[in-house]
Amino acid sequence: MTDATFALLGVGAAVPDAVRGNDDPLFEPLRRAAGSGGEHALFYGNRERRVLAPGESLAALTAKAGAAALRDAGLTVADVDRLYGYVSVSEFVTPNALYAVHRDLGLSQGTLVVPVQADFVNFLMGIVLAWEALRAGSIQHALVAVGAAWTRNVDYTQGHAIGIGDGAGAVVVGAGDRLALVDWAADTFSDEYGAMMMGVRPESGIAHPTYGIAPAEGVKAFLNSGMNGPPRLVERLLAKHGVAREDVTLISHQATRKLMDHWAKEIRPREYLDTFEDYGNMVHASMPVTLARFHRQLRTKYLVMVGLGIGAHQLALLVRV
Repeated sequence: MTDATFALLGVGAAVPDAVRGNDDPLFEPLRRAAGSGGEHALFYGNRERRVLAPGESLAALTAKAGAAALRDAGLTVADVDRLYGYVSVSEFVTPNALYAVHRDLGLSQGTLVVPVQADFVNFLMGIVLAWEALRAGSIQHALVAVGAAWTRNVDYTQGHAIGIGDGAGAVVVGAGDRLALVDWAADTFSDEYGAMMMGVRPESGIAHPTYGIAPAEGVKAFLNSGMNGPPRLVERLLAKHGVAREDVTLISHQATRKLMDHWAKEIRPREYLDTFEDYGNMVHASMPVTLARFHRQLRTKYLVMVGLGIGAHQLALLVRV
């Protein structure tokens, strides 16, 4: 195992051109349900979101983000030893369209593709897996690329649909000093398995798989582990390394202002960066897209990225700026 320091060497993002505002007729069922409580009361705060047009490729958008990250790192596709990440929702159940990203980028035949199905922390988990391979000395550079186009796979009568947007983000991981990887921490809440999931829902009248939150267990998970888990996880990670809150910039999963405002209050970072108002909830792409926008403007000693997923699981990553 090497003693080298590994870092995020380059960051890139890509979003579709089409903009969908909150006044779109698609959201009329949600406007009618306003004030009804339950799930509809939990999701709010974005003004717009980007949307892939019919026929536009999510894999191509993700490859665009990957190419931007390589340019930012000053590297080429020949430097990439492994491709980690996930494209969701993929056109096939398997293989994942991350293989199409490999093709569209022109990566070599010897570049191993590692799909990471860990919604919504695919991006952070991809970084952790790449970091472990780097520390083992197995590779020199990894590209982590994620893309999400869940606007095609939500039921627009359900409250969470108001936030969903499409986008893609990527980072290059390798030996370096700026944005250096320090540590990570994770929690698993497997008793919440099935509380939130993507699947076929005949009762919705929609033929393709859609995301859904169970009316009782899903809302309970949101209000308990969803609200309070990330602050506890971040506190544990900061305490382990003696990092003060005022030395931290936070970038998180961006599902709704209800979660984000609560996390801001409990974690109390010096800065909390997001792209939620403009881009909405890009599922696992929100963190890398936000990082791509702000990574050259970070003013604190440390960056913390924290996300949650529907395993259920949560993951936090500590980065030294």
